[in-house]
Amino acid sequence: MGIIGRLAALFAAVVVVWALVGFIVLRNAVADANSRIPKGAVAALDRPDGGLLGTPQTILILGSDADRGRTGARADTVMLMRTIPKMKTINYLSIPRDLRVELPPLGHMKITETYAHRGIRGVLTGLRREFGIPINHVMVIDFKGVSHMVEAVGGITVNNPFELVNCPYPGGTTVTFHKGTLHLDGARALQYSRVRYCDDDFARARRQQLVVAALQKKTLSFTGLPEAPFRGAKIVRTMSTDMSTMDIAKFGWIQSRYSTGMREVLATDPLWLEGISYQTARPDEAEKQIARFMGN
Repeated sequence: MGIIGRLAALFAAVVVVWALVGFIVLRNAVADANSRIPKGAVAALDRPDGGLLGTPQTILILGSDADRGRTGARADTVMLMRTIPKMKTINYLSIPRDLRVELPPLGHMKITETYAHRGIRGVLTGLRREFGIPINHVMVIDFKGVSHMVEAVGGITVNNPFELVNCPYPGGTTVTFHKGTLHLDGARALQYSRVRYCDDDFARARRQQLVVAALQKKTLSFTGLPEAPFRGAKIVRTMSTDMSTMDIAKFGWIQSRYSTGMREVLATDPLWLEGISYQTARPDEAEKQIARFMGN
């Protein structure tokens, strides 16, 4: 065997070891993330007709306003992500926190409150009764998790379409994010995702979508490929999910190959009822959005 053959054999061996170690690290992280999802929530998900690579599937992304495990936490972020293999696209639809839904037998409430009352199952029930969307998987991230995710990939870059100046932020401080290209570390990405008092929940939802997209791009960039399984494991450890190791691996492949399709916030109208401010889905426009989201 010549020098080229020996080098090729060495490279192949390194790749095999890298893949094996990466898979084990990712599998352990996924096992931890799976253990944090209640069995009742897993049972409430819709079983897909096939695998992620060939069947359209919807993933519910929840951002909690409290540390993992604390009761009474609301879902501060509710976002749906839909993979469309036929079109090789990923669609995003953010749900306003104040959307009015029904949670039997408790009655009507904001979608953010369903998480406090019934956890993941409450959000699933509210969305199903309102829109009939089948939801196949779930990812739950607390706010500390957002910061840790961004730190795990060495920071992210977003093209910010919003001018946010001296916006009040929890802790008695203010934050500023100028329009244009922003390089964000974990703490700044968390602020960018969470601040709300300079604009509205609709702009905030779009900012959160930008952070999610930037995380995906950074994790799966060509230059970051050697670290991808290990970065992926760090990210998975910051969340709770029902997805298996193979599902996570397939999801990573999809994110590296698919383009972004629609990226919208559900169209709603304000509603005041008994002194409480809600949002209600705008019938015609919201129906068209959901059809686009589903890939119809």
